[in-house]
Amino acid sequence: MKLTKAKPSSKPSQQTAEKSEKPREPKAAADAWLFQSPPGLAAVLKRELVFRGALDRKQDLFIKRQRNHDLLFANKIKSDAGLTKLRTAEAAFRCPIFGRYKVSQRQLQTLADDLQKVGPRRLVVSVAGRVFNRQDLSRWLEKEVSARGYDFDPNVEDEVWMFCIDEAYYFGIPITKARDTEGREHRSEERHGSLPPPIAAALAFGGMPKPGDVILDPVCGSGTLLAEAYAYAPEAKFIGRDLDSQAVAIARSNLTHISELDLAQADSRKLELKEKNVSLVLANFPFGLQFGDKKNNPALYRDILHACLKFARPEGWRAVLFTSDIESLRAALVDFKDLETQDLFKVKVRGEIAYAVLAKRKSAKK
Repeated sequence: MKLTKAKPSSKPSQQTAEKSEKPREPKAAADAWLFQSPPGLAAVLKRELVFRGALDRKQDLFIKRQRNHDLLFANKIKSDAGLTKLRTAEAAFRCPIFGRYKVSQRQLQTLADDLQKVGPRRLVVSVAGRVFNRQDLSRWLEKEVSARGYDFDPNVEDEVWMFCIDEAYYFGIPITKARDTEGREHRSEERHGSLPPPIAAALAFGGMPKPGDVILDPVCGSGTLLAEAYAYAPEAKFIGRDLDSQAVAIARSNLTHISELDLAQADSRKLELKEKNVSLVLANFPFGLQFGDKKNNPALYRDILHACLKFARPEGWRAVLFTSDIESLRAALVDFKDLETQDLFKVKVRGEIAYAVLAKRKSAKK
């Protein structure tokens, strides 16, 4: 049966242009998967999937970009063993059926049989583009799956998803979500303005934490960046500083699982550390209408970097710096002639586009 199409509209579609690494989509797969990340982090999530052993480095993925998410589709994975450790993903879905334009009778039966094994779920339909109508599609799916022995339950918390992007559709059964990721159960309190954990994880992952690192967050807030870095390198040492005593208190309660932790209230522009061997700096610089001031940001960013570099390891030092005020950050970095920078990614945070930049010492010329 053909899925119900939406009526043509003169309004522009909210769906952004589809981006894929190959022009043609696979026709069928037994073990297809769908991964969801914050918008802009698809490439980072793919690298983490390789890091976790789920994908081959050269494996092609189909990337679908939506307003509030990136979706990565894989028609196969090497192993699902590391999926519960994924930190840059918002969710991982097993994908029993997918295709274009129409769901076949065989797919409907496959879906009903699969859902009977997972138990009661409510149905959520997400539509981007002009091909499908969300309400019509939802009613049609409920009717067809019910006719095959399974009824969706709108009263349960656990859900299943039908994603429709232009002419493509993907049915997703969640296997893991960001809140269920290993280690995040330690967070006892959130602070207003804290980074969403998948974004903090992407920043930590970009710094490539290692067991021998000494990791400093000079504006640590509630400790989200340090917690995500710990998940990648639990044998490292961790240092957090923040001017806000309340933020430090929250961070202390969120980071009780980290044994090698030095946490204190301090002005990040005037750091005094016992540790003189910092190898990785992770900093979510103040930005936005509430937390930043574009007039003063260049000087603030410059002073924080100068303070951090006083305690830097002679070799192997790097920093992952994050802000929506990229002009101020670039202005601040001009003062550091011995540093080279690389743009890592950009992502939307609290309605603003923010940028992650990797800074490293330049290699000595032979």
